[in-house]
Amino acid sequence: FIKLIIMMETEQPPVNAPDPGDETEQFSPASTKFNFFEDANKDDAITKAEQSGDVSDNPPPTKNNAVAVAVPMSSIQHQHQDSPSASKMTRQNMFKLCIGTLILIAIIITAVVLTQEKSPVVDNPPPPHVDFSTGVSLVTSYAIETKVRSRLARTKITMEVANALDCSSIHVISLQLPLDTRITSVKTIADDGCTSRGDVQELKEARENFMEAASNGLPVAYVEVAQDSSTHSLQVAIPPLGTSNVELVLEQLLKQRLDEVTFDIPLAPNEKVDSVVFDLMVEDTSGQPVDFHVDLDVPGVYEPSVGDGGNSTVKTTSAGPIHLDIPDARQHNLPQVIRGKYNPGKLPENGLLYTDGRCFEHFFHPESLAPMPRNFVFLIDKSSSMQYDSKMRSAKQALTLFIDSLTPEDTFTIQSFGNKGTEQLWGSGPGTTEEKEDAKKFVNSMSLSSWDTNLHEAFLEGLLRAKHDASVSDDNVATILVVLSDGYATRGETNRTKIAEHIYELNDEGTVKIYSLGFEGSADMQLLDAIALMNGGVSVPLLRGRDGFAEQITNFLDSELGSVLMSDVNVQYSGASEETKVYGATQNVFPLLADGYEVVVRGLVGESGDDKTLRTITSASTLEGIKNWELSVTPDDMDTVKSSLCFQSYAHDRITQLLRLYDASDFLGNELIKRLVTLSSQKDCDEKEFAKCIRAEALALATEANVVAKGLTAMVTVDDDGCMKVDDDAEVCIDGTTPDGREPARDENDYDYAYGDSYPTAESTAER
Repeated sequence: FIKLIIMMETEQPPVNAPDPGDETEQFSPASTKFNFFEDANKDDAITKAEQSGDVSDNPPPTKNNAVAVAVPMSSIQHQHQDSPSASKMTRQNMFKLCIGTLILIAIIITAVVLTQEKSPVVDNPPPPHVDFSTGVSLVTSYAIETKVRSRLARTKITMEVANALDCSSIHVISLQLPLDTRITSVKTIADDGCTSRGDVQELKEARENFMEAASNGLPVAYVEVAQDSSTHSLQVAIPPLGTSNVELVLEQLLKQRLDEVTFDIPLAPNEKVDSVVFDLMVEDTSGQPVDFHVDLDVPGVYEPSVGDGGNSTVKTTSAGPIHLDIPDARQHNLPQVIRGKYNPGKLPENGLLYTDGRCFEHFFHPESLAPMPRNFVFLIDKSSSMQYDSKMRSAKQALTLFIDSLTPEDTFTIQSFGNKGTEQLWGSGPGTTEEKEDAKKFVNSMSLSSWDTNLHEAFLEGLLRAKHDASVSDDNVATILVVLSDGYATRGETNRTKIAEHIYELNDEGTVKIYSLGFEGSADMQLLDAIALMNGGVSVPLLRGRDGFAEQITNFLDSELGSVLMSDVNVQYSGASEETKVYGATQNVFPLLADGYEVVVRGLVGESGDDKTLRTITSASTLEGIKNWELSVTPDDMDTVKSSLCFQSYAHDRITQLLRLYDASDFLGNELIKRLVTLSSQKDCDEKEFAKCIRAEALALATEANVVAKGLTAMVTVDDDGCMKVDDDAEVCIDGTTPDGREPARDENDYDYAYGDSYPTAESTAER
């Protein structure tokens, strides 16, 4: 039978003149109790009865002016068989409806086919999170306090959110944060000063706890990472006619690139706020203030100080803090993120090693090495989708700039791909002036091809060319394959597992280092990252809304590959005593080390004997052959701040490493995954379930370190002090609008879409 949606008008008294005899509860557009869902469940039960043919002649009264009912075809015919005009009208309506339905089905099928051609299949997508605000609420104040020390930036955000309605509201705030940033703390502070602190829980559990507290009218906060990894969703439940004060702490792991350490600060959320206060301090590894720069381009907010040369967009401090008070923040176009940087100074030749007896950090960057010659093979995607967002133009601009930096000792090949693995080819040739000029003309002449992307052939043909160059080069030459793409494999071999396996088999000795750049939102970053992991390389997404694509590509090539000092870097750790156990280390094998960059390894130290000395030896290939660097240190457990930073930095780094490997497990077998990582409790892991063991270790570490990780954990405030007073008569705001102006959910199905299966139902409310 055919399901039809029939809008049935019902007679109802005017809203302003309720029927005295009507004992049903009146519906309020501003708020409703959660028995709203109970009514929806009743309607759903009626619908199911009608679908089965068990339909009463007298349908129950309804509060709405229209009701959606699914009925059997035979039922409609029976109801109208005595009326010729009604039957004729029904047939006409049915014909129009069927035609419209067929058109809609054709559109849906076309959309699905097109989507599947460009998008991967996600086996177990996480349940959706709350993505809209309810009621009428406002962020009245927003304060940011950032302290940078060594390679960790810690930012505390304090905000007040006010509710204008006499019902509990949910206010959603989106924060754009760097990819290497983690939320480590969240707490809510009630009007009377009572504080509830955040607890890291698995996603589903955290969402359920948040919605239950919100339905009881409690001040509660919830935060998780969205699927794009750079957006963090903070959801705040505000009591009726009350305020919720929220304190959020986030930490960003920093790295040295081109002799500078850069950091990003979330100055404003993705919405206007009434007032903003900003404080910033930067310290070195010993806790001493250092000079730093921060980009701040807000006319009327910051005036250049003496020594800035009149440039109001760059603030240069003399080892002092920055303080900004912006009470009229809505009148200014504040940037969501501002960037700062400082020079960390030179490391000792053998590196810098710290341990507190529990964890360790090792920074390594020798200054006395000469650059190595390089063999480059550049794979450039020229499929038609590269025309959007100026991606092809950005690629050409960045590649021509990098070609200018090549030396006569370097060789390079440029291979474009699209429908075929090789569409156009230049080289190979040396980095002489004449060859570089010819190569730049070739780059600028590259034109777009078809819509298809043959990643499989492009990688394999590029690898063959790179391996040939390596075979005719000296041992001290680094061979590098650089891939720039914006799509999924849609031509040739499209099975992602086979693509990754074939590339690994061709490059199993690791001769060629693979570096991948993918455009956010269109490139198959999961596949590119897995290939980089398997072949001793690095992958990076090119993000919208930050620096331009051309600048991001240029910065990556210059910092990672600009002047290669070492290749095949291997760092090993041991204790002076045989009882000392070093485990759970982050990445300790690196394909290359460029000038101005640094190797950073973190790990844990177990119980040791009387001699607690930690030792490390670093080996690598250089222009002069293989070299070794040794270093040892005894534990320093007196600096509690430094010790805390050590473990938090380790937790961030290790969780990132483990989740990256877990994502790659879709393409890699257990045997290969085990070559790439050693788990802290690997002996207790079933080899057939190794990928699950990786996720389990990441989850345990995230819980211990109180870290929010994408797709793994979320943080929700819990009642530590017993100050949350449950309101059994609490009402939850239903009206209001979403941040982009859409109407919010108003029925059970919409709430199911927004909240997954975590929203309070009539049954759960009754149980309470």
